[in-house]
Amino acid sequence: MSENVTQHLAEHVRDQGWSDRVAFLVDDRDWTFNQVFDGAARVAGVYRAAGLHRGDRVLLALPDSMEMVWCLLGAWQAGLVAVPVNVQMSREDLTRDVTTAEPALAVVDPDTAGWLDTAGLAPTTGFEPLIAGEPDTRFADGGEAPALAHFTSGTTGTPKLCFFLHSNFIGERGSYRDAGPGAVGLSVSRMYFRGGLSVSLFTTLETGQTAVLSRPRATPAAAIELMRRHQVTTLFAQPSFLARLLLEPGCSEVLGRLRRVTCAGEVLSARLREQLVPILGERLVNAYGSTELGGIAFGQPAAYGLPSAVGRAFPDRPVRIVDADGHTLGEGKRGELHIRVPFVARGVPRGSSPVPHQVTDTWWPTGDLASIDEDAVVHVHGRLDDVEVIGGQNVVPGEVERLLESHPRVLEAAVSAVRRRAGDTSLRAYVVAVPETGSGDSIDSDALAAELVDLAQSRLSWYKVPHDVVWLDALPRNGNGKILRRQLRADGNQFV
Repeated sequence: MSENVTQHLAEHVRDQGWSDRVAFLVDDRDWTFNQVFDGAARVAGVYRAAGLHRGDRVLLALPDSMEMVWCLLGAWQAGLVAVPVNVQMSREDLTRDVTTAEPALAVVDPDTAGWLDTAGLAPTTGFEPLIAGEPDTRFADGGEAPALAHFTSGTTGTPKLCFFLHSNFIGERGSYRDAGPGAVGLSVSRMYFRGGLSVSLFTTLETGQTAVLSRPRATPAAAIELMRRHQVTTLFAQPSFLARLLLEPGCSEVLGRLRRVTCAGEVLSARLREQLVPILGERLVNAYGSTELGGIAFGQPAAYGLPSAVGRAFPDRPVRIVDADGHTLGEGKRGELHIRVPFVARGVPRGSSPVPHQVTDTWWPTGDLASIDEDAVVHVHGRLDDVEVIGGQNVVPGEVERLLESHPRVLEAAVSAVRRRAGDTSLRAYVVAVPETGSGDSIDSDALAAELVDLAQSRLSWYKVPHDVVWLDALPRNGNGKILRRQLRADGNQFV
């Protein structure tokens, strides 16, 4: 097998005899594995003809589509570094990412990011010229050369670029249960996100499954339609998306036919777990990881009694809990989760920074407050940098949020500290109510707020009880579905 990741995947597909099988379904059109690699070779040839050199960065401002697939594989074939970005971001945020990446070329979809053509941030091209050339059958050296750069989520600061090597994707451990020829996968997590790229692209080319791609970001209603139309067998989604999916008519029927539903990107709430487990049972899988180092642990929520349980660590990735002084803690004790990994892609602030910026064979601090129980199951209780201090006491927001979300009229909740006019600090709850059903049972927001405060007072210490409730239509989230707590904290002081 070649050290170039595109050549490795092409040879694997050929050796498995999948060339004429359907690899992708996009807008009701079938694309075979053979067409996937033919398109990649055409794009690679045009990249080279345009004067791009090995190691140059190509920013892909494209929706999930065959164009994205071809541009990714073509970049790797030509020895370039692909940088997929979220085209649903604001102009300000997308400008920030283009400036950070410093690309030699930006490939732009006119319907989603066409304004980049005239913004002067980088040389740009549409996709059509890239597919017009003849296939170039050459493959650049891969190995320890960078192939991909993903942006971090930006939940704790300005997003940084994490660079990954060709070798990181060759023989990479994956969780491919229920994927393979005959399986049809749908990921509502997009390919600019590492989890979405893994499920839509790498799982497809490594296992021979068929992947459904949606150019527009799938709404819950659209996802149900796609699952019905294409007889999807596996679904990958963030918990916040699954919570809204459950509100759609016919959702239970569609989910009930799936072989597997994997949720990732954020903590699975107690309420959502209680709703999904009766429908899916052991077919519901919770995955836990990060952009910088990939998967950490996975498990089946139906097997655990506590919503904080995310599962056991991957067998080749030992974990431990460490206190503030660096001492390893025992069973059930809370501290920072560290994981032993073969490599970590450390984020850099600019595309032109010296790369690859990776640490190998190391214990890596995740920044998550966690514990490990007697069965080696990892429990995640929140981010260490999310801990609030109220009355001199530490408060982990997740504990309060899980309690609020257990109320039947609460869809999702978040809490943060607010400095009051009197100078003291207390918690505020930001709550999204379950939409009214049309039955005439309207929501009295004042009464519901009082119920939530009473619920917290009956179950929690005084410093963990929210002082007030702010109602939102939706919690602020980034493109990966993670709550933007920095925005909540900033916005919270407007309501004081």
